[in-house]
Amino acid sequence: MTVLPVPTLSPVPESPRAAPALSPPAPDAAAEIRGSVRITTVVTWAALSLHSLLVEPVRDHLALWQVQWWGVANLAFLGTTLLTLHVIARRPRRAVLGLLLAQSVLALVANALLNGSSVQAGLLIAVASQVGLLLPFRQALLWVAGQSGLLLWVLLTHWHNLDAWAFTTGYVCFQVMAIMTVRTAMREIRARRRLAVVVEELHATRALLAEASRSAERLQISRELHDLLGHHLTGLGMHLQVAHHLLPDGPAREHVHTAQGVAHELLDDVRTAVRGMRDASSCDFPLELRALTRGTALTVHVTLPPDVRLDCPVTARVLLRCAQEIVTNAARHARATQLWLEVWRDGPLIRLRAQDDGPGVSTLRFGCGLNGMRERLEGLGGSLDVQTPTGQGVLLHVALPAGGLA
Repeated sequence: MTVLPVPTLSPVPESPRAAPALSPPAPDAAAEIRGSVRITTVVTWAALSLHSLLVEPVRDHLALWQVQWWGVANLAFLGTTLLTLHVIARRPRRAVLGLLLAQSVLALVANALLNGSSVQAGLLIAVASQVGLLLPFRQALLWVAGQSGLLLWVLLTHWHNLDAWAFTTGYVCFQVMAIMTVRTAMREIRARRRLAVVVEELHATRALLAEASRSAERLQISRELHDLLGHHLTGLGMHLQVAHHLLPDGPAREHVHTAQGVAHELLDDVRTAVRGMRDASSCDFPLELRALTRGTALTVHVTLPPDVRLDCPVTARVLLRCAQEIVTNAARHARATQLWLEVWRDGPLIRLRAQDDGPGVSTLRFGCGLNGMRERLEGLGGSLDVQTPTGQGVLLHVALPAGGLA
């Protein structure tokens, strides 16, 4: 089987064996809407601050020190909010929760300095939207209950009981709505990503099925040629050989000898055609690898030197299934934007190296896909090695005997 090199789909690292330079990890669902939350929070803060600065001091006859300290708390709230949204995916959860707690405290302090301003309490809605990005729904509701209870306590020191309860109830509803909006947006993003992965898998599967159908058809035709035409030509050659021996020397015997040679040539041609069709029915690894990587959400960099030959269809198929599983995992689980695939010959082995630019994981659990890949490889005497250095993506090494079962 003639193996053509897979053209490099996009630039690859200079050293094929070295780890590629990594791009920033692919954003998760929360990261995709973090920019919208940031803009909404800044706009909300600006509107509430402008109203509080222009209306509250005059209406409530606030002292100068109250306005000054309110300004400090308000600016500190904005800075803490921007810092939280910047580091929410880069710092441990405990540190981010500390920043969120600081936001809640600053919002309540700013509210208290304005004698329980109902408008300034709107900052708690901005906090709730960030809590929805980080915490599960029930824990986010507990957070809202806690900061709303403190808000009620602040309002009760300045307002009548009924008014304080009414405004607190309203703000609880707004905070819950903010959390649900954020979580709904994240669910929609995750569903869209899952759908994109499924579509990619369907395209790859359709290409593989089409190639398998063509291979089966070629194999069937080759069998028919071998069993029917080859059989008859063999019989014809035998009869011509008998006739050649029975006929006396003369023109008739010469013609039979010529016909015998033509029959042998036809039989050789049929065998050559059958052999070619059987070779064509084997796995075209470069072609099918291109089909797998085409149209995915990832940017896939493929390196397959022209001297790498996959003459064993079983080896090529198993290696192709491994590549398919790697592409699927990188798109679905690794949160990667780029994937590097390299295939090379190492003595009696064919090796496949894959690395993505995702954030990596501290602990890797083998699912059905990786377990199935390992079982296929071990069934042919191969091996699978997976490394997950945190912050450097997932690195896989596949080794497989080039000639099939070792």
